[in-house]
Amino acid sequence: METRKRSVMMAIGRTRRAWVDHTRAVALEIGISDSYRTVISFLSRHPGANQKEIAEFANITTAAVNQTIKEMIANGYVRKETDENDRRHTKIFLTEKGEETGLKVREKLSHSDEVITAAITPEKEAEMIELLNKIYDCIRRDLSS
Repeated sequence: METRKRSVMMAIGRTRRAWVDHTRAVALEIGISDSYRTVISFLSRHPGANQKEIAEFANITTAAVNQTIKEMIANGYVRKETDENDRRHTKIFLTEKGEETGLKVREKLSHSDEVITAAITPEKEAEMIELLNKIYDCIRRDLSS
């Protein structure tokens, strides 16, 4: 077996890459792209968000979000509405098709979460969440510019 130093961040990175690969596979299995999955997941929790908010969440450019939203409108997943308070801005909402797709994504990823957490006790899960939150806070507080 290969011997190499394992760090906490290497383990987190490996785990994150595996999870990202899995979520992409789930999206493809449902018949959507990963970018659609990201937008649908965000809009499920934040109906009426604007493109800038979606871009910040997905960590991509507003131009990329604009293109994805155009495609999603054409394919019936989302719709735009003019903001009644500021007619220069638009809000984005899931259509019925988008909501149904979001439900499929949530069900599959919820099952995935159950499979993963079945391997550890609830106490270890809570401890892991606490430790990961501490690492996140440290990165945001001490390492972000």
